[in-house]
Amino acid sequence: MKKNILYIAMACIALGFTACSDDPEDAVSKHVYGPDESPYLRADADATISLNAEFRKGHVTPKTVYLKDYAEQIQTKMKMTVDDMLAGIESGKVAFHSINTARGIWDMSAMTKGDGWWYNNNGAVVSNDGVASIELDKAAKALVLNVPEGSAAGLSMAANVGFAVVNGKDYDQYVRFTVNFSITDPGTIIQDITIPAGDYASYEFDLTSIENAINACFGMTSADFIATIANTENDIAMYLADDNGNWDTTSGYTAGGIGLWVDVDHKVCNWSGNGYAAGNFYYIETHADDKTVGIGRAPGVPSGTKAKVHFVYASKSDATRFIEFVLNATFE
Repeated sequence: MKKNILYIAMACIALGFTACSDDPEDAVSKHVYGPDESPYLRADADATISLNAEFRKGHVTPKTVYLKDYAEQIQTKMKMTVDDMLAGIESGKVAFHSINTARGIWDMSAMTKGDGWWYNNNGAVVSNDGVASIELDKAAKALVLNVPEGSAAGLSMAANVGFAVVNGKDYDQYVRFTVNFSITDPGTIIQDITIPAGDYASYEFDLTSIENAINACFGMTSADFIATIANTENDIAMYLADDNGNWDTTSGYTAGGIGLWVDVDHKVCNWSGNGYAAGNFYYIETHADDKTVGIGRAPGVPSGTKAKVHFVYASKSDATRFIEFVLNATFE
């Protein structure tokens, strides 16, 4: 009896060995994702490109990120050029999707803003009324980053998109863009001022007193800023702003140097020669030698008159670099 049991055990062991396969896929097969599933996001720090998209409250302009600037990383991770990658989207060889980092998956949601998506404060795709957006501009070979006009300062969130090789199994061969969105308001100077009595008398705003704001907005010291606004040919210009924060970038200077005469309708005007009676109200004038910007009165402005003097100094080459003045003026 014992001999029979031994034979049976040996036979079972032999059958067990013959059932084994040398193919590792027979042991543990990786899940193959179907067209209606969201592939998991394989962690790969080297495939992740981090971008900072800082917008200024009150003057939002889209930011363009050119993919050619990351061509080497795309070539390394996806084994293709930027042109090949974009062509692959059209042929179906490359996928372009949002990424849900909270769940660690590729988000297969349909596009909700052009060739891209709106995102909420948590970085999740929403159908509309998002706080930020990422779109693919195939013609420009770029990602376009934006936030809605009128967005309040304080936004801080991240959204993710990626390009992945479609191999029928997973999205493990990819590049990912993590965009850190923020809206800041470092350079709005709001202050009450009093303009002294007397024809052409002015209040002189000390530009050295806003050193931190100048540095935050322009990346320069107040001394460098003042030296730049001393010459109308340099990169920083003065623009009058209306109540909605829109800049008048078309009017030329009508006061001394970088300066403007403003009429009773708060529009840029020329000096009439007859002061307030002819519509002239006040002037804004850069006084670089004194390190100030002066706000002065036209002859004839009645005592006690009030005005909101609203203007900016802004870079001509990069409109996101500016400092805004909202000065509530009382004329003595």
